[in-house]
Amino acid sequence: MDKSGLWITGGKGKLADAVVASIESSEMFSKTVTRSAIKPRKAELVLVSVDGEEVDYIGISQSGRRVSTGQITIVVSNLKEIGVPCEKLKAALPTRLSRYFSIPEEGAYRPGPKLWQELLRILRQSEPDLTAVVRDLTRRVTAAQVPQGRIGGGLEVFERDAVASALQVFGGSAFRKKILRKAGAPVRGSVAPFLERLEGASVREDPQIIHDQSVFPGLNVVRRDVVGAAFLTNGTEKLTILNCNRQPLEQTLGVDLIYYNHGYDSFVLVQYKRMTEGAKGAEYRPSNDASHEKEVRRMLEIDEFLKRAPASTTTATIDYRLSGRPFYIKLCEPKAKAALDAGMVSGMYVPLELWQKFLASGEALGKKGGVVVTWDNCTRRFNNGEFTSLLRNGWIGSARGESKSLSEIVEKVLASGRMLVFAGTSKGRVSEDLRRDHLGRFAADDDPEGAV
Repeated sequence: MDKSGLWITGGKGKLADAVVASIESSEMFSKTVTRSAIKPRKAELVLVSVDGEEVDYIGISQSGRRVSTGQITIVVSNLKEIGVPCEKLKAALPTRLSRYFSIPEEGAYRPGPKLWQELLRILRQSEPDLTAVVRDLTRRVTAAQVPQGRIGGGLEVFERDAVASALQVFGGSAFRKKILRKAGAPVRGSVAPFLERLEGASVREDPQIIHDQSVFPGLNVVRRDVVGAAFLTNGTEKLTILNCNRQPLEQTLGVDLIYYNHGYDSFVLVQYKRMTEGAKGAEYRPSNDASHEKEVRRMLEIDEFLKRAPASTTTATIDYRLSGRPFYIKLCEPKAKAALDAGMVSGMYVPLELWQKFLASGEALGKKGGVVVTWDNCTRRFNNGEFTSLLRNGWIGSARGESKSLSEIVEKVLASGRMLVFAGTSKGRVSEDLRRDHLGRFAADDDPEGAV
């Protein structure tokens, strides 16, 4: 027997207004429900009535985090407008089922499987385009059933996180979640596995990429190596994301992210390193990574080159940096991510200089004398939220003027056999507090990165 989906009614007055405001600003909304009564699933179809008068949307519901004893948050996204009166829907139901159709004035309820299928059948007849919509949403729900926490994710895990990090830096948590929750199911044989799955991001044409060369330093180098591209907007601001690679995906050695912030004329380069499952949890052993020493040497050479660049003489406060060095290592647990997952990959960011000091210290030595990096011994690090906040607001990154050397850095990354995700903001970006909601309020727990 087919599983049923959920029905959600926003409520009346301010409750309905809050749902509408959230949909308009973030293209999603959340609702707290009683876990035992609803038994929300990881992902499932949902019918949404804003005020109980019409079926306004069909979308996908995902179970979120527990908020109190017996209460859990569900997140509703991928919304498609319908607009069928509830009375009309009930009148079209067979008598044997209509008596079970009793929608709540506010909150969620789960129709029985037969009633649910009948509701979908009637809606498809009322809205001819809905058949394709339901098919697409069902495919996304199915793709979201990948077991969470499964070790074995490939390069797509790191490409996905590079894109997610760029979205987080550019537009904050709400923007990241809005874009990632609309990502389509995996595309087999794709050369840019995650970037090509983004919806709401126009694919860049060659003339547009050529135009961006005059905006983002260094793009003339990557033009021939672009295998995937996207262009996103957030208000008046623009973000260009390029996936660049010079060899077949199966021969690619790793992933790097270069983020260029036009507002501060600075860039940061993040090199991803894969953690493996050790006896006491996730760990990284440089001795097991044949490319580690070579890649660190490459970054050090570029860093020395940048240090020899003419020093900026500007006294503008916008050019102040807590650190003007652009290189960071991100250690990631390569856990497979399901479709619709809006979180970032669990991992730690370590500045290159600190990375060297740590590996040379006794703190990194394992019981048998080998160097091993774990969550327990590498305590001087940035988490996702700390790093992206510092980057977004220009506290870290290369000094003004050093971005002129970006072409050489891009060339060296691509020559090393790694995938490069390049993300650059438009000119004139103004830093804003992106942790506030549409009413200007802070979230109660400031949205821990990686949470639903």
